[in-house]
Amino acid sequence: MNLYEKYEQAKEEFLASLKIVTKSKETYAEYAFALGDFGEYVKAHGKDESEIPPLFIVGWRNEVKAARGLANNTLRHYLTLLHSFFKWAIEHKIFTEQPVGKGDFPKKEAVEYDLLSEQEIEKVLSGKIPPDSMSATSVRNRALIILVLTSGVRVSELINLRIGDLDFKKHIITVRHGKGDKKRAVTFPSLSEGFTEEYLNSRHGANGAPKTAFLFDHIGDDGKAHQFTRQNITRLVKSYIYRLTGHAGIGTHDLRHSYASYLLTHGVPIQEIQALLGHESYSTTLIYANQLCPERVATNLNGIFCGTAN
Repeated sequence: MNLYEKYEQAKEEFLASLKIVTKSKETYAEYAFALGDFGEYVKAHGKDESEIPPLFIVGWRNEVKAARGLANNTLRHYLTLLHSFFKWAIEHKIFTEQPVGKGDFPKKEAVEYDLLSEQEIEKVLSGKIPPDSMSATSVRNRALIILVLTSGVRVSELINLRIGDLDFKKHIITVRHGKGDKKRAVTFPSLSEGFTEEYLNSRHGANGAPKTAFLFDHIGDDGKAHQFTRQNITRLVKSYIYRLTGHAGIGTHDLRHSYASYLLTHGVPIQEIQALLGHESYSTTLIYANQLCPERVATNLNGIFCGTAN
């Protein structure tokens, strides 16, 4: 068994184990992608070694950085996944050495937020549709984008939303995220409800659709409905927002940031924003607010200034 075959066997066993210990499809997909990507490098460069040389990590990191222009934070995430995989492989006596070292991680970059302005947010919430939108999908796209902008859902949560997760009476949406598909409730205001109902009626007709059906889907070349991917959603959001507002580069996560900023601007207490965003740690929300606050908020939020608590 050569190095690549050994690595592939370990990868498949790890992923099979991961399906048992975590219910998160997002986590599984991230590991599968990162390990598959690194495996291609091992296949191309691995020879008679029995262990993964530490320089393989350096070579792969530099190669993907140059070829794709990945941000340092993205590389750090991939390296964290690789480190966890090799830790597991060592514990199960498949490999004996950890090839991912602390020095392999690039310096963490400060996150720069690209937000919609107040005027742009209001334009999106008005329900206007880009003039050059396709009528077959414009109602769906509007409902999707306004739902994100009024609920702050993560893209992983959005992709997995089912029609049965909507509660029009209580004005909330139940979303699932992270390990074990943890549940939480997010806001579902009447504005979003109205556009969502219009979309569902146009998509599924008077008889509706099963509660288990994905809320947002797309029709493939085979004529069947398919679940969205991250890439599908990102392209959809960027195109729609640019054609409506002229603001380029706004993705789904930027709408989540804009949602948080909008709440902060309008005086929502930071503790409530923590719950709405699904942050487990208060400190995470405080850092988040500190990034968003300086130019957007100049008021005291229940005794908490931007990044400073009493």
